Amino acid sequence: MTEVSASPAPDNSAPFQHLHLHPLSIILKSAGTLGQNLVAILVLHFSMFDQNFLYTGLATAVLIALVVGVTALIWSRFTYQVTAREIRIRSGLLNRNNRSIPFDRIQDVSLEQKLISRLLGLATVALETGSGGGEDGQLDALSRIDAESLRDTIRDYKAGLEASDGEAPTSAVADDRPPLFAIDNRRLLIAGLFNFSFVLLAVLGAIAQNLDFLLPDDFFDPRRWLDALPEAETIDRLGSWVRFGGALAAILSLVAVGLISGIVRTFVRDYGFRLDRVDSGQPGFRRRRGLFTLTDMVMPIHRVQAAVLQTGPVRERYGWYHLKFISLAGDSGGETDHSVAPCATLPEIDPILNQCAIRRPAPDLDFQPVSPAFWWRDAILISLLLAAIALGTGFLVHRGFYALILLALPIARIQFLNWRHHQYALTESQLFVRSGWWRRRCTMLLRRKIQTVDVSQSPLDHPLNLATVTIGIAGGSAVRPLMIRDIDFNRATTLRDALIGRQNHP
Repeated sequence: MTEVSASPAPDNSAPFQHLHLHPLSIILKSAGTLGQNLVAILVLHFSMFDQNFLYTGLATAVLIALVVGVTALIWSRFTYQVTAREIRIRSGLLNRNNRSIPFDRIQDVSLEQKLISRLLGLATVALETGSGGGEDGQLDALSRIDAESLRDTIRDYKAGLEASDGEAPTSAVADDRPPLFAIDNRRLLIAGLFNFSFVLLAVLGAIAQNLDFLLPDDFFDPRRWLDALPEAETIDRLGSWVRFGGALAAILSLVAVGLISGIVRTFVRDYGFRLDRVDSGQPGFRRRRGLFTLTDMVMPIHRVQAAVLQTGPVRERYGWYHLKFISLAGDSGGETDHSVAPCATLPEIDPILNQCAIRRPAPDLDFQPVSPAFWWRDAILISLLLAAIALGTGFLVHRGFYALILLALPIARIQFLNWRHHQYALTESQLFVRSGWWRRRCTMLLRRKIQTVDVSQSPLDHPLNLATVTIGIAGGSAVRPLMIRDIDFNRATTLRDALIGRQNHP
C-alpha cells in the first residue's frame, strides 16, 4: 500500500455546512452527566438537606435544568462538514475551535454504540490521526447509517477510490459472508472460565466506599460480625478440622467469585464477537463485539505489526488459545493490543494469521533457551528478601512469621518453569519469542516490522556477561515491550545485527 506523502490543501472552496449531531445526543449526554452526579445528590440529601425530600427535589430539578441547558448549548455550537477530502469540525462555547482533519491523515475510524445508543440506532464515530493525543475527533452521536457511511467514505478515499455521483458508499463487509472467526455462548463460557478475575469484588468495594455514610460505623470491623454470631461460643469449641473446613470454604467462595467475575466480564466484553475480512477500500479486519457497548472497528492488514498467541497450561491441554494483534490501529479505548480470536483452536487461528502473512512456529523449529541465571539469580534475591522479612517479623511480632521463608520454594519453582518457557527463534522472515509458564505468550513478529533493537546490561548482568535484547515495533507497548532476557552478551549483539539486517542469521 502506497502512503500518501503529503496532505491535500484544505478544501476552502465549499462554504461550511452546519451539520449537527443527532438531537438525541443531548438527552444521552445529559443522562450520563446526571448519572455521574447521582452520588452527590445522595450526599446532599443525607447531609446538608437533612433528608428533606423537598429540598432534594428542588436541587435535582435545578441540576437537571442546568445540565440539559448547557448540553443543548454545546450541541448547538458543535457543527461539522464532510467535504471531498476532509472533515471540518467547529466546537466550543467561549473559545471557538475550528479543526480540519484531512482524510489521508486519518489512520483509524471506529464506531461505538452503548446500550441506549443501540436501542436508538445511534453510533459514535472516533477519528484518530496518530498524533499521540488519542482520539483527534469524535462525532457523538450520528445515526448508524450516517456513521457507517462516513467510515466507508474515508476508507474508500484512502484506498484511492472515487465513488460515482449518487452512488451509495461501498459496504465495509458483506454480512452474508462467513466470518473469519465468530464466538458463541458456549465459547464465551469457556473463555470466561480462563479469565479469572476479582473485578466483582472491586466493584462492590468501590460502591461500599462511596456509600459508606449509609452503613453502620463498625460495618467493616470483623469483631462486630464475630460478636453477632448466635453461636460464637460453640464455634470457639469446634475442632481444628472444622475450622480448617471453614477456611477452605471461604477460599472456595473466593474462587467461585473470581470465576463468576471472569465469566460476566467476558460476556460483557466479547458477546457477539465476530471477525470479518474487509475487501473494499483498504483490506483489513472488521471486529464487532460487546453486550452493552457494541464496538465496531476496522483494522487495516498493513498496520498489523505482530501477532501474540496466549494460552496457559490448562488451556493448552484442551487446545484453547487467545490470538491478539499488535497494530497501529487503536480502538475506542486507545488500546493497540487487539483481540481477534478470544477462544480459538489452532486450525481456526491459522487462516487469520495467513491474512497477515504471519506463520506459527513450525513443530521442528529450533528454539534457543536463555541463560539459567534467569531463574536462579532472581530466586536467590527473592529468598534473601523473604528471609529478611521472616526474621524481622518473627522476632518483632510472632515466631509464626518465620514460616514466610518457606515461600521461597514455590517462588523458585515458578521462576524455574518461567525460564524453561522463555525461548526465542529466528527464521528468514519472522522472530518468535516465548515467555511465561502460567500465562504462556508466543509473540510472532515479522522482521521487516522491527523498528529498533536495544542491547542493555544491568549491574547484575555484567559479572555474568549477560544482556537483555529489547525489540521495538510501531504500536508496541512501552510498558511491556518485547524482550529476550538473560542471554550471552555476544549472542545478544549477534542477534541484534541479524534483526537490523546486518547479517542473515544469529
